[in-house]
Amino acid sequence: MDFKQLESFVAAVDEGSFSNAAERLQLSQSMVTIHIRNLESELGTRLLNRTTRSMELSPAGRTFYNYARQMLKLNRDSIFALSRANQEVKTINIIATPYIVRYYLTNRIIEFNRRFPEVSFNFITCAHSEILNRLQSESAEFAFCTMKLMNSDYAVKHCDMANLVVITPNAPRFRALEGRVFPNAMFGEERLITRSSTSTLQQEFLRWSKLNIPNVKLNVAAGVDDTETIMRLVAAGVGISVISEVAVQEAVAEGKVLSFPIEGTMPYHLYFVHKKKYLSPEQMAFKDFVLETIPMGVREE
Repeated sequence: MDFKQLESFVAAVDEGSFSNAAERLQLSQSMVTIHIRNLESELGTRLLNRTTRSMELSPAGRTFYNYARQMLKLNRDSIFALSRANQEVKTINIIATPYIVRYYLTNRIIEFNRRFPEVSFNFITCAHSEILNRLQSESAEFAFCTMKLMNSDYAVKHCDMANLVVITPNAPRFRALEGRVFPNAMFGEERLITRSSTSTLQQEFLRWSKLNIPNVKLNVAAGVDDTETIMRLVAAGVGISVISEVAVQEAVAEGKVLSFPIEGTMPYHLYFVHKKKYLSPEQMAFKDFVLETIPMGVREE
């Protein structure tokens, strides 16, 4: 029995077919078939009951599947641990969206770099929906995201929560509202710059809209996913938008746009994800640094 046989068996079960397993493992379908047949021969039992149209685990296969996954995980962990033991790792790999890197992480990285100037960072940016897959494929030590991730190799901590705010042009009719909550009725009067429907921030806003302004018809001026572009459009008077309070602080301080709280709570959650094992001293220092500098209470998820 070897690990290629185990990988083919587990992939076939996970993917539901030999062809999908072959694609996942970058092997030919015939090679996956040979691996599984050899495994069954060595174990002296059938693991998969196969027909031309279906495939299902046999009773022995159901028992062996969990052990096969554990053996593969132990193999990966042992190789990973040896690589850590054989070299001093001073690179910190972080997976996050470009938005989180720019508005939540940049200042923390600058501060951490002052304490540990010898450490280097590798940012792997992607969409929120891709973070879990990238975390597994890249074997990164850390991730920051707006949703909880389920993976036994990683710990997840609720580490920050920023409010969503309305930003408007710095115009007289909006300056008259300063010091007040943004009126809900104005969402139907002003043109709105939104994000795509897959954006976590947009989903939060839509949930809030259903609860607080269910009868208001939104007049969408543009759909833009880039935060800087949104702020430029708002500053130019194209419309108003809803954005994270953290992202807009600099533009508000410079007077480019105005910011108003929204009636009702609209928290924007952030989660810190880190490997449970095999962190180098530098990576442990970064984990501790993040947890120490979180402005709100940390809770395990």
